[in-house]
Amino acid sequence: MKKFSGNKNLQEIIEGAKEKGWEVDTRNFDTGGDWIYLRDMYGQVKSNDGTPRQIAYNTVNGHFFVYEPLTDKPIATHLSDELDNEEWYSEILYLVYEKIAS
Repeated sequence: MKKFSGNKNLQEIIEGAKEKGWEVDTRNFDTGGDWIYLRDMYGQVKSNDGTPRQIAYNTVNGHFFVYEPLTDKPIATHLSDELDNEEWYSEILYLVYEKIAS
């Protein structure tokens, strides 16, 4: 399991997501909610299998859930350590969490 020192600040996550090609939806957060959504509806973000992904990220506790479009069950969460070696999953971890300083 990869280890991190904590969550990145929200602005850093939003900027990093946009740089990587994610569509960022902050409407829930902007109206007092705890969630932002990152969407890749057109398959622009690199994934090993080419499947577009959507991420629900909780701004309070740093938990996230990864979905394929039009599905209700997540394909991954912040606890999916069995996916640590998957490039697309590692990119999400490094997008939302601070690396431990060496």
